[in-house]
Amino acid sequence: MLRSFAEIDKTAVEKGPKRLVVLAPEDEEFIEAVKESMVRRYIEPVLIGSRRKMEQLSEKLEIDISRVEKIYETDRQAIADKGINMLFSGEVDIAGKGQIPTAYIYRAIIREEARGRKRNVSVISLWDIEGLRGLTSFTDTGVNISPDFHAKKQIINNAVYLFHVLGYPRPRVSILSGRREIGGSIPSWEVGRKLREACAAGELGACEVVDAASFGDIFIPGLKKYSRNDISMGKVDFPEIMVVPDLTTGNILVKLDFAIPRVRRRSLVMTSRGPVIIPSRSDFRESITGEIATGVVVADRIKEAAS
Repeated sequence: MLRSFAEIDKTAVEKGPKRLVVLAPEDEEFIEAVKESMVRRYIEPVLIGSRRKMEQLSEKLEIDISRVEKIYETDRQAIADKGINMLFSGEVDIAGKGQIPTAYIYRAIIREEARGRKRNVSVISLWDIEGLRGLTSFTDTGVNISPDFHAKKQIINNAVYLFHVLGYPRPRVSILSGRREIGGSIPSWEVGRKLREACAAGELGACEVVDAASFGDIFIPGLKKYSRNDISMGKVDFPEIMVVPDLTTGNILVKLDFAIPRVRRRSLVMTSRGPVIIPSRSDFRESITGEIATGVVVADRIKEAAS
């Protein structure tokens, strides 16, 4: 079981390098992260994008790409389609977003998934919190605007799949929602009730849905029952997966890492054939490098399970 980003980074060194296709490698922070990941032996990159822009950026950042595999293309959808097809065909292990609108990538993933297992696309954002026994996460934080019961089942399946890959045999799931005692239940509460029933029926895979349904119910009582020594020794215990009511809630919650000390975040999209790294506009080289390391470990374990 990988309990922290530090353990993931160490494993990425052992399991790399993996092939990462970079879609439109024109974003400075992403390319700096690619450079750092190459130095750490996490990856061997393949670049798909405009030849002129690649050369301009490599010159500006003083990065030698002469020996890096390159595919020249300027059409944004064609770039996304080619890169995601390379992931699904097994030519590369991971795909990563450079300077390209995310919608092109999601469209390409959906097309590829439609040919096979039809996995719902969702973003899983991992948090590494100092003092926790392991990692926790929020989902979906980037794709499904207002997911219904069926969409949330698939979102949970994606997250459970990721945590199984990371070594958690039975991750705990919290369905986040407000609760209204007077005047009827709110929709997200009703969806949560149905999801707990689905879990009991074995429809969500090997996981456990816990009763706690609010951010406060999970974090505040959890921290109060532990001493400072417990926190420093990594004994604090929270659910591994927190399912948000909608995209807006998830996007706001997950970026609280900017304001909360000792919290770090990494996000990725799990497809049926491997991880896709889609950094936020607010992410910098260090966090993107960490997301690449996470992608390396996830890709390696998916391949290992398939062999």
